[in-house]
Amino acid sequence: MTHQEKERVCQLLASLFSPPDREWVKEGAGRLLPTFFQKYILSWGGKNGLLAGLILEGEADLLMREMKNEYDRLFSKGYGESVSLVESCYKPWTHIPGCSLPFASEQGLLMGDSAFHLLDIYHQFGLEVADEFKAIPDHLVMELEFLSYLYRWGTEADIRMFITDHLDWIPLLKEELKKVHPHPFYRSLFEVLDLFLNTERIRLEIGDHGEKSIH
Repeated sequence: MTHQEKERVCQLLASLFSPPDREWVKEGAGRLLPTFFQKYILSWGGKNGLLAGLILEGEADLLMREMKNEYDRLFSKGYGESVSLVESCYKPWTHIPGCSLPFASEQGLLMGDSAFHLLDIYHQFGLEVADEFKAIPDHLVMELEFLSYLYRWGTEADIRMFITDHLDWIPLLKEELKKVHPHPFYRSLFEVLDLFLNTERIRLEIGDHGEKSIH
C-alpha cells in the first residue's frame, strides 16, 4: 500500500467510528465498504469473511435509525453498558512518579497522560483540536484522523512512534466490546482496524531510518 492509500484508509475508519451518517450507511447497504477494504484485507493477511459485518441489509431510513441506536448504546455514556473510545480510559491516569493524587494510578478517567501528550503533539504540528474533542483529544476518531495526517506529512519515525505510543490500546477496547455484544458491523470494523495496525507495526519494526520523530 502507498502512504496515500493508508491515509485514505485512516480517513474512512475515522468516519466510520464517528456517529453514523447517511453516506456511510448507504455505502454499507450498497456493499461499497467491503468492496473498498477487500483489496487490502488479503494483503494484510486477513480473510474476506472478516468483512461480512460491513454489509448492511435493509431500507436506508431503518438502517440509519438502527445504526444510530447501536452507536449510542455501545459508545455513549448513560446507555447502560457502554464502551469508551477514549485512550485515557484504558491506561493509568498518570505515570508521573510520586504523584500524590489518590486516583493517579486508576483507569477509566479522561484527560490522562495520553491526552496531554497528544495535545502537545498536535501543537507541534500546528493543529487545532475541534470543539467536540477539546475534552477528549485522545478519542479514537481524533487519533485516526491524526494518523491519516501523518501518512501525508509525517515521517516513518513519526508514524511508528504514534502507533506504538497511542494506538496500543485497541486490543483492550476490542475485549471490552465483546462484553456488550456489538452489531456485526462494529465487530468487523474493529477487526479491520486491528489488522491494519498490526500490519503497520510489523512493517515499521523492520529497521529504523534514523529520522527525528515526534516525542
